[in-house]
Amino acid sequence: MFEITLKFLAAVQKNNSTEWVHTYRDLYQQEKKRFSDFVESLLIEFQKINPDLEGQKPKDCIYRFNKDIRFSQDKKPYKENFWANFCSWGKKAWAPCFYFHLQPWDKSFVTAWVYWPSQQNENRVRAYLLMHFDERDSFLNDKKINKYYKLDEADHQYKTTVRLKALIENNPEIKKNLSPLLAEYWISENIWTSGIKTDSKKIESILNQLAYYKDWTFTHHFTDEELKSPKLYDEILNAYKLILPVINFFEEAYAGPEYIGYVRHK
Repeated sequence: MFEITLKFLAAVQKNNSTEWVHTYRDLYQQEKKRFSDFVESLLIEFQKINPDLEGQKPKDCIYRFNKDIRFSQDKKPYKENFWANFCSWGKKAWAPCFYFHLQPWDKSFVTAWVYWPSQQNENRVRAYLLMHFDERDSFLNDKKINKYYKLDEADHQYKTTVRLKALIENNPEIKKNLSPLLAEYWISENIWTSGIKTDSKKIESILNQLAYYKDWTFTHHFTDEELKSPKLYDEILNAYKLILPVINFFEEAYAGPEYIGYVRHK
């Protein structure tokens, strides 16, 4: 499927310069089209099962190959991967989405994520998780999802529970409508004074995610051999179908009301 594409991207890693890419511009255009055609085929099928994607074209999903190096310490002019974002609000929205990343040396993956949201959207997600965690928990207990996807350690995390505490204290409706799975653990002040420690490792893990995570990502990695397989298209299509309820869950969180979060005192 992507054997030549992987070789091209590996060559870019070794020769990341404007001169080299211009010399092999025909090869670049060929592999760019191969990736675009693949994304278009996926998008057609995705739109059949998710009407919110209707009207989008490959250009609405695929990121540019050349980099903006004006404010970057890394002055290499090109990315060393191809990537596409399937999001109801478009690729630039940084909203819940399904993301396909193609990169050689076994660094390819698909992920469903809420990645580094704005503070208000982070509040929305955290509040929604607090009040609907039973529903979210059912995703993680789904054997198929759990087997295929891994919940990643968040790239961005807080060091204290202060924002979680502020969100609950400033929005009484959250505590009033707290998920039954979590409710009993908010009685003790030990959570705020001694950190998150419970008798249940599962609940402890849940509370740590709610308190410290700034982003939530569910990822499946591919080897280069899997990227070369003609079965790749069907696998990614099935991966999207599998994780779509999770994406919808986080989209519902984004569509929720605003919440008062942590207010820095001067």
